[in-house]
Amino acid sequence: MTSARATWLAAAAAVVVYLPALGNRFALDDGSIVERNPAAHSVGAALRAFDQSYWPAENGAGQWRPLVILSFAADWQLSGGSPTWLHAVNLVWHAAATALVVPVLALYVPAAAALAAGVLFAVHPVHVEAVANLVGRAELMAAVFLLSAVLIGRLIRRRLAAGRSTWLAEFALLAAVAAGLLSKEHAAVAVALLALDDLASRGRIARALPWRDYAAVAVLTVVWFALRRPVDAGESFTVVAPTFFGLGAMGRISTMLPVVFVLARLMVWPFHLSADYLPPLVPRLEHLTALGAAGLLLLASLAGLAAASWRRHRALAVGLLFMAIAWLPTSNLLFATGIVLAERTLYLASAGFALIAAAVFERLERSRERRLASWLAAAVIVAFAMRTATQAPVWHSNRVLVLWGLEEHPESYRQHQAAARALVRAGDLSDALRQYGLAIELYPLDYYDLAEAASAALDAGRPRLALSYLRRAERLDTTLALTETLEARALLAVDSAPGALRHARRAVTLGPRQAEAARLLAASFAALGERDSAIAVWPAFRSRGGSPFEGWLLESSTLADLGQPARAAATLDSATRTAPSDSTSLARLLAVRSLVTAATHP
Repeated sequence: MTSARATWLAAAAAVVVYLPALGNRFALDDGSIVERNPAAHSVGAALRAFDQSYWPAENGAGQWRPLVILSFAADWQLSGGSPTWLHAVNLVWHAAATALVVPVLALYVPAAAALAAGVLFAVHPVHVEAVANLVGRAELMAAVFLLSAVLIGRLIRRRLAAGRSTWLAEFALLAAVAAGLLSKEHAAVAVALLALDDLASRGRIARALPWRDYAAVAVLTVVWFALRRPVDAGESFTVVAPTFFGLGAMGRISTMLPVVFVLARLMVWPFHLSADYLPPLVPRLEHLTALGAAGLLLLASLAGLAAASWRRHRALAVGLLFMAIAWLPTSNLLFATGIVLAERTLYLASAGFALIAAAVFERLERSRERRLASWLAAAVIVAFAMRTATQAPVWHSNRVLVLWGLEEHPESYRQHQAAARALVRAGDLSDALRQYGLAIELYPLDYYDLAEAASAALDAGRPRLALSYLRRAERLDTTLALTETLEARALLAVDSAPGALRHARRAVTLGPRQAEAARLLAASFAALGERDSAIAVWPAFRSRGGSPFEGWLLESSTLADLGQPARAAATLDSATRTAPSDSTSLARLLAVRSLVTAATHP
């Protein structure tokens, strides 16, 4: 077994096991990021949106992953938006990551063990969310670029040992890290992964990676961080998982320490999967518990095992440390993130687990238990592959995912929230409100959930119910632009324009680039008869960095409502010139054009 042959076999396994995912469509975040996102529908639009946040402004979640959006845009333009094509490209990225895992691990274990590890990585069920759900591509791309960076780092060291030029390889190293950072923020661990591989392989590669390369990667990461912050206006730094709402550092760490056992279980026994790990699947804790203390002990034991194994069992030590470095950005041990635990974020970390498994495989072979090692590896890989193949179609669509989630985890409030969202999209607002009610009863501290329930109540023509939800949300958090926006909308519905204006102003302050907040501010001014102020909302919106298309389109609508059809028509022309080429934007243009026509010929 050669390393090259092992690479191809592992990559082939990565494709074959995920063939059922080719029938999937759009689920969960795919809708906002891909299906309904104009920037993801053409390369030109993606390039124009390169300096815009990953999440649309109305979501208020920020992030900056322009290469992922560009990738989706290229696929959309080539395939006409075919979900099959989009999912097929996800399989290609997964195969590429698997192909890179094999040579990365082959430095520490023989080719046969590296093959077993690569196939294990290819079929591991914890990857289903990352591969079978389109937006998981961010994980796949970041992993490809980080693994490439590790291999390029080795190339630089080998060329230095041979006395050959390294400037081209060093440029490639920076390019790989930059591509990783522009794919997902987890790539900020590049320096740590490079240092781990450098230190661990000193006995196999004579030269160390030059300090100038470490310095260049560190500077690049700092520059990326500085550029990223204004792109999302700091929004991604304020988004935390609902479990952590109102919790301090002690509560957050106390909540996360028992999660170490969930993480270990997902790596070793990944047959019980979930689309979320929020309450009550992962309980919200305010103080350290016995299980949390045991989790802390497990972390300390694994750290001690890595240190003790460094000299004699290098592969085991590197696998443990690789897992720790890859998981650290989303561990919530250093700072709060938007998730407690998500299977997709374990994609890169599982390469470390694959190396640990390879070390065990090699140990069994050395102890003359080659047949046992082969049968054990085959049994694990077949079991994992079967679980992956059956789980991939669960991500077919929101409906399929919601039905599966309600059956598997009816106690999870997030599953009822997901059911409510699906019912809203289906137009069944009455049942949606019932599902929102169950979700709120199961976990009443999620103010986003309360705001969503209020939005559904407004759509159902129940503004009083919406106001009750919104006031509960406001008591939990006073800085959520969505709450203020919806409260303005609800107050307009009950003819309380002064109150609506107060909340709309606050919504614009909290979300200066959110078009819906600006629309309600204009509507509140109009309801109070302040026509000039209503019109002035839109130039101010564009000056704050709001979408030019949204600004011109909604200004045209405002002018038409105020009986100024000539100005509305001129403004609509500006909206047309700045409109994305997707069908949703064209439909909105037609709707406003109808308003302008009606205002011109009442």
